[in-house]
Amino acid sequence: MGLIYFLGRFHVLVLHIPIGLIVAIFFLELLSRKEKYRHLQSASAFLWVAASVSAILTVILGYMHFAEGGFTGPSGAQHRTFGTALGIIITVVAVLRSSRFAPNYQPVFFPAAVLMVFLATIAGHYGGNLTHGSTYLVEYAPQPVRSLAGLPARRPPVESLASADPFLDLVGPMFQSRCVSCHNDDKREGELVLTTYDALMRGGENGAVVVRERPQFSDLLNRITLPSTDSAFMPAEGKTPLTEAQAEIIEWWIAAGLPNATTMDQVELQPDDEIEALIRAELGLAVGD
Repeated sequence: MGLIYFLGRFHVLVLHIPIGLIVAIFFLELLSRKEKYRHLQSASAFLWVAASVSAILTVILGYMHFAEGGFTGPSGAQHRTFGTALGIIITVVAVLRSSRFAPNYQPVFFPAAVLMVFLATIAGHYGGNLTHGSTYLVEYAPQPVRSLAGLPARRPPVESLASADPFLDLVGPMFQSRCVSCHNDDKREGELVLTTYDALMRGGENGAVVVRERPQFSDLLNRITLPSTDSAFMPAEGKTPLTEAQAEIIEWWIAAGLPNATTMDQVELQPDDEIEALIRAELGLAVGD
């Protein structure tokens, strides 16, 4: 299986080839409808076949990548469905476009190119959800758009340290920016989801990842503080890690009992001066705010 997993990782690289060819086909078929550009049709069959071959390869690599597991949410299923449909349909059209019957199907090729663009867009959207999380595109959208996407209102800026929520304003955004691309409802690496406090408390496939008031027994803290060369270091795959200061804040947060739905001034274990300075910097607060 190791070879399959290795080859599957190339899916995210190869997929750009059929996308580029589909865009080229769309404009070629559009322009060749005009008499002035009719000569472009001579290149159409080649592009359709090239797009078909690259799309099939991309689909095969995608199924290999899917075999790794972790793609349990709806976006994974939709990405696979639309990507497979794209590979099949583009192959059927490529066979027609390169056959001796192509002139009989000439009116079909431009609508088919439009359909390919549509399928590639939808498949790409769901693939983006797997890569960045399903809320990536609308994270900074106006609230009406966020509401349509089923997201709550963004929290107002923190104006004072005392009024900040330890999870929603401090620790949660760290996970959002560095961890949820692999630990969300669509891509549950290790069965761990970090999009909400409750999901974090459920832990992953090996149980709890944070142990209340005991940072030294918390797998999450251990993973983010390992040397970056360690195979167990998180985030994996060369993604931007949490900073040393953020790791220290998370360590304090665990030691403080994983406070949530409260305010900093209500937390029993208050941060010392050093950690408070790190928290203020993380929240963008000046000393004394």
